[in-house]
Order: sequence, then structure tokens, then C-alpha cells
Amino acid sequence: MHVSPRSLTQPMPQLEVIATETMATKVYQQLREAIMSGSFAAGQPLSLRGVAEAVGLSTMPVRAALTRLRAEGALVDGPSRGLMVPPMTLDLLEELRDVRIALEGCVAERAAARMTNDDVAAVQRIFDEMDAHVEADDARAYLRCNFAFHTSIYRHGASEMTLATIQNMWMRIGPFLNLVAPDIPHMRRSMAAHRHIVEALWKGDGEGARAGIEEDIGDAAADLQERLQGGDMSNEASA
Repeated sequence: MHVSPRSLTQPMPQLEVIATETMATKVYQQLREAIMSGSFAAGQPLSLRGVAEAVGLSTMPVRAALTRLRAEGALVDGPSRGLMVPPMTLDLLEELRDVRIALEGCVAERAAARMTNDDVAAVQRIFDEMDAHVEADDARAYLRCNFAFHTSIYRHGASEMTLATIQNMWMRIGPFLNLVAPDIPHMRRSMAAHRHIVEALWKGDGEGARAGIEEDIGDAAADLQERLQGGDMSNEASA
């Protein structure tokens, strides 16, 4: 077969470079959801090598993901030039509580007017799964379902912009939920609030859904405030 000299000198056509960027995005999304759902503890360090080994990738996409999370405030500079999950203060806790109650309550109220029976049934299934995790004393599984429970409601009452705002606040509060989640009385109180939310959604009761969200966030903040004031920053979850 004859190959012309011109074909040998043709420049490579412009191709989309996707591999590293896609991997970095996947690592970012996985870490972000883990932070929001309480899988990481407050003050927990994240090393570049440790995360890379955990996800089975090279350090390049992991570095990009960690840099992005640091820019969003989900991670801060830690010891030994590494990164860590940021600590919490009482002032920030109170601010997050008040803003979350206002915003997430509003979104839940809007969602109640829009959700179909199938939508509420999906929330009910998550609620039932959470209830089983409480009975099994499985705090980690409970926290994952807790995040899914709220997300499955909010996506029906908020735009992508508002959801992003809510998720940014969850990135700050998520690591602290595992301080109180292992406490069975706390999980039972939380499930009572969740039950009120689900009951309101079945009725299309927006005000009831808002009240349930306020109860849930307020109770969790009160329990966490007690832990912070008592200096108990220990937790039972690990990465």
C-alpha cells in the first residue's frame, strides 16, 4: 500500500482529552458525597497517597479532586502539608442550623406540592431502610441513607443552583453528624422527625414538611452543640 509523504506529516486532529479529567471528576464526586454523608470525620487528614490508594488511581486525578474540594472549603490545610476535614465552631454550627432550617425547610415545602405518589414512595423506601439501620445499630449505613433521604426530597423543590448551595452546607455539617449518629436516642429522635416529614409528604402538606425539617435539623444541632460544649470531639466513624 502506498503511503504519501503528505499523510505522514499531517498533524494529529484535535481530540478531546477526557481520561484524566473524567477520573478526577469521579474522585471529586465520590469524596464530596462521602463528606456530605458523614463518612469522613471532622479533623480527619486526607493524604494524596492515601486517597489514591483507596480509589486505585494515580495521584494526578486525586490531586485535582482534592484541590477542587479545598477551593470549595470542604477541606482545609492540615498538618504535614496535607489536607484535612475542617473543624466546627459553635458560631458556625448556629449559623448553619439557622440557614439550613430556612433554606431546606422552604425547599421541602415546595417539594411537597410537586411530588407524585411514586416520588413519595421512593422517599418512604429510604425511610424504611433507615429505620432498619437504626434497629441494627448501624450508624454508618444510617448516615448514608440520611443523606439520600434529604436529597430525594430536595431535588423536587429546588433548582440546581439551590441544590448546590444546600450541598455546600452539607459538606460542612456532614462530618459532624457521625459525632451524634452512633447515639441510639439521637437516631430515634431523628427518625421521629423523618416520620413527620414522610407523613406530611403523603398528605401534600408543605407546612408539615417544613416543620419536620426544622425539627430534624434543630434536634441534630442541639445534640451536636452539647458535644462541642462538652469537648467531646471523638467519633466512631472512619474513612
